[in-house]
Amino acid sequence: MKHFDNKKCLITGAASGIGRSTAIAISRQGARLFLVDIDETGLAETVDYIKKDGGNIAAWWKVDLSQFDEVRDLADRIHDSFGPMDIVMNIAGIAVWGFVEHLGIEDWQRTIGINLMGPINVIHCFVPQMVRAGRGGHLVNVSSAAGLIALPMHAAYSASKFGLRGLSEVLRYDLMRHGIGVTVVCPGAVETPLKQSVSIIGIDTNHRELTKLKKRFSKRAVKPERVASLILKAVKKNRYLVFTSSDIRAAYWLKHYLFFVYHYIMKLLNRMMNTIVKHAGKE
Repeated sequence: MKHFDNKKCLITGAASGIGRSTAIAISRQGARLFLVDIDETGLAETVDYIKKDGGNIAAWWKVDLSQFDEVRDLADRIHDSFGPMDIVMNIAGIAVWGFVEHLGIEDWQRTIGINLMGPINVIHCFVPQMVRAGRGGHLVNVSSAAGLIALPMHAAYSASKFGLRGLSEVLRYDLMRHGIGVTVVCPGAVETPLKQSVSIIGIDTNHRELTKLKKRFSKRAVKPERVASLILKAVKKNRYLVFTSSDIRAAYWLKHYLFFVYHYIMKLLNRMMNTIVKHAGKE
């Protein structure tokens, strides 16, 4: 896909962060946008900004992607009125962290439901229509650094993000014969509202230790506009795996080629998080 002019593009998670930045960036390259998010207020702000910026918003909806019936109904409305998409971008997601002894079953279910079943619902309802149309296209799934490496307290989150990365790898080959490219994006630290909305189970998020950690996160974080730019470049070049920061690329390399170093670093990170939990943990 060498250009986006008049391409029909569905983007989930468009209310803020990477989703909003990607919607703005691809609209400036001529795409017709179909935007989705559960945050109706934030989504309306994105739509208003893009329209004032001269972008082409075909339609937008408030949808809970974890609910299959809502996604199916959305797909039916879109296909009846506009036909198959050219590009589908699964960007919506939540962050829920915590050691396994603190996570409730509802934390696992919510995280998997939104981060993994949400993209699966979208893929199930939109990609077969792209296949039948025979025009090719592109699928983008935003996973995470936690879909590549074993970050502490990320059991539920990593389960969802490793799952999305594995799904993407299979679809990369399954969809080749249909001319549909697949890109999986694995961001590290990104300066988005997700940083503030992350749910850390078993920890007082207002504790000074967490405040310090958030400050360190912000110093390493890239802007969502940078991630959006990398996504669009990857689609044009049909690139499969996208890193957004050098530290995650290095950790991934160490995991595959110098595992003993990776293993040592992971143990150090776990000790650090254990120390934080001891100080900031809820009684």
